[in-house]
Amino acid sequence: MTLHILKVAAGTSSVEELERVVARYSFEDPELGHVMAMSSRNTPQRRDELLDGGSVFWIIKRQVVARASLVDIRSEERLDGRKGCQMCIIPKVIRTVPQAKNGFQGWRYFQPENAPADLITGDSEAGTGSPELAAELQTLGLL
Repeated sequence: MTLHILKVAAGTSSVEELERVVARYSFEDPELGHVMAMSSRNTPQRRDELLDGGSVFWIIKRQVVARASLVDIRSEERLDGRKGCQMCIIPKVIRTVPQAKNGFQGWRYFQPENAPADLITGDSEAGTGSPELAAELQTLGLL
């Protein structure tokens, strides 16, 4: 059964900024190809479920607004000598229908039935507005 990760995009104020950060920190991995790795102090115990089609969903300004496909979770030794992990994603940010969600530290498991749908449109400019505007449009039933 698929499971997702929910994470705050700390210090990021827009999806466009998140896309720049993901592009900046992505690299070629000999085993996985083009990926971006996010370090975490806590290693998910439900690895198999996460790697069965799971994604990392990001919260920006109290809205779940984007995701990227999770392709691997690797153990690592942190600079302080403690164990941690790297969550490797495909560095393609996929916008989602905005969904209100309060922030937290670290990451949380995110059930598929709670995850917002991808924002699919033929208009290349669609989905580039603010999360606040999208939330208001969603409240009005227009999104």
